[in-house]
Amino acid sequence: MLTTINDFFGGEFARLLSSVAVIIAAIFFNHLNVRYQTAPARVLSRGSQGRQQLVLIKNVIILTAVCLIIMIWATKIVGIALSLSAFAMALVLSTKELIMCITGYTLFALSRPFNVGDHVELSGVQGLVVDVDLLNLTLSETNGSHQITGKSIILPNSVLLTAVISNNSSLNTYVIGNVRLAVPYATPREAFTQLAIKVATEVCEPWSQDSLMHFQRLGSIALLETPPTKSRFFGTPSTPSNTG
Repeated sequence: MLTTINDFFGGEFARLLSSVAVIIAAIFFNHLNVRYQTAPARVLSRGSQGRQQLVLIKNVIILTAVCLIIMIWATKIVGIALSLSAFAMALVLSTKELIMCITGYTLFALSRPFNVGDHVELSGVQGLVVDVDLLNLTLSETNGSHQITGKSIILPNSVLLTAVISNNSSLNTYVIGNVRLAVPYATPREAFTQLAIKVATEVCEPWSQDSLMHFQRLGSIALLETPPTKSRFFGTPSTPSNTG
């Protein structure tokens, strides 16, 4: 008990008295500064410079008092800082995923790589964006033909920090798509190419002019080359797999 009392009066109590003494001294010197700078004779001789000097000396007194108080409580401040840093580190480690999700949402809000309703591909999945909240990204899954499967995919927003995002709706109304057709090797290449282009042209004819104007408008805004809107054919040979 006596040891505790001696420690208090020799340690904490001395710091308190020293801090109070510094504050009282700062108030006293500031009062002297105000009286000296606002004396009628000095006001008439110094004018606006007196006000500047008053503020300067007041700030010096306050800064000196703060530095002295910090020096008095330095050991305590260091201990508190170490405790807070350890607590902050433990908090960050325990809430790492939560922080990454919030950071991912912040990145999404700032860059807007896609919007609700866009068809996107990321982290090996694809679908329509249904909702984006503070923690999760919800997709309505689609298959290879962009048809909705009825499944919902919920991804943490942390994937937005590292995943490569493919926005298939970035061109808005119209997009360029590929249709893969598998035909036997015996099929006449030239005849099949002409037939495929003819059918694709007939199918796309109703909106060919509108899509061309749309891409030209986007190209002029983004200073990009306008993608071709005519149907084209690309042949890629495939080696059949041998099954035993």
